[in-house]
Amino acid sequence: FPKAVKRLLKNDILMFRTASSVLHILPIAGLYTFLPKYLESQFRLAAHTANMVSGVGGILVMGLAIVYAIGVICMGILMLIGCPMDDFAGLGKSTSSSGNRWLPSFEPVCNTTCECDRYKFSPICGHDGKTYFSACHAGCQNITVVDGKIVEYAECLCMHNDAANWTQAERDSATSAKIGYCTLECDNFVWYIILFSIFVFIHSTSEVGSMLLILRCVHPRDKAMALGLIQFAIGLFGNVPCPIVYGAVVDSACLVWEMACGERGACWLYDANVFRMFFHGTTGAILLCAFFMDIIVWYKAGGSVNFVDEHVTQEEKKSTPSPRNHVLKQVYDTQL
Repeated sequence: FPKAVKRLLKNDILMFRTASSVLHILPIAGLYTFLPKYLESQFRLAAHTANMVSGVGGILVMGLAIVYAIGVICMGILMLIGCPMDDFAGLGKSTSSSGNRWLPSFEPVCNTTCECDRYKFSPICGHDGKTYFSACHAGCQNITVVDGKIVEYAECLCMHNDAANWTQAERDSATSAKIGYCTLECDNFVWYIILFSIFVFIHSTSEVGSMLLILRCVHPRDKAMALGLIQFAIGLFGNVPCPIVYGAVVDSACLVWEMACGERGACWLYDANVFRMFFHGTTGAILLCAFFMDIIVWYKAGGSVNFVDEHVTQEEKKSTPSPRNHVLKQVYDTQL
C-alpha cells in the first residue's frame, strides 16, 4: 500500500488531473447546492418550484466534465441573464446597513416612514406596481382581515394619491396594497434554463475521456488505488470547503438580515445583481483554474498516454491464458 501511494504521488499527470477534478467538483457542487436559493431570489420563484427545477437540472449538472473553457464562457453569459429590482420602492444606491459598499439600501419613501423597523422585512405589492419593504414603509393606515388573516392594506400614504380629479373611491383603490411581491415582468428565466441546459449538455460529452485518462496514465495494478485517491481528494478538498466558500459568496449579496435578540439570522432579501455576478463569477473563476490544470495535463499526457490499446507487459501475457487454450483445457477436462 505505501509503495502504491508513493507511485501515484509521483505521477505528475495523475496529480494535475486530481487537482483539476477538485477544482471541477467544488464550483459545480456549490452551484447545485445554492441553485434553489438563487432561482428564488433572481426570478422570484416559489420555493417548491425552485427546488423542482434544481432537482431536474441537477441530473444534468452532475454530468459536467473537463471542457472547462466552455464552462467559463457559460458562466460569463449567465452573469448577464437575470431580472432587475426596479420594482422595489425606496431601493437606493447608498451603502447598505450590512456595510458592503457594492450593495444598495432601502431609504424612506416618504416622511411618514421614519420610525419603521428596518430589519422586519414583510413585502407588500402596491397598486402602483411597486414592492414596498413593509406596510409601515408604505405608510398604510388600514387593513382588511379575512378569517383572521390580513389580506389587504389600504390608505397607504406613500403611494401616489394626489390626482386632483380623482374620486375618493379611485384614491382608495390607488393606495391599496396586497401581501407579497409584485408580479415580476421578466422573461429571462426561460432563457436562463435553456442556456444552462445547453452548456451542461456540452460539458457532459467529455466524461468518458476524463475517466479513460485516469485509467491509462497509471500502471494497471494501480487503477483502483488511483480512483480511490481522486475520490478522497475530491471529498476532502472539494466537498468540504464548498459550503464555506459559496456560503460566504451568497451571504455577501444579502440586503436585509433578520435580527433576533441582537443576533443576525437568515437573509430576508438578496440583491439580484450582486448575487448573479458573484454566484456565476466565482464559479467561472474556479473553472478557469481547472482549465489551466487541464492544459498542463494535456501537455504532459500528449504522446505518453495510449488511449487506444491498454499496455500489457510480457509477464501479464505469459500469466494470462489465451481463450483458445482455455477452451481446449475445458474440453480435455470434460473428457477425463
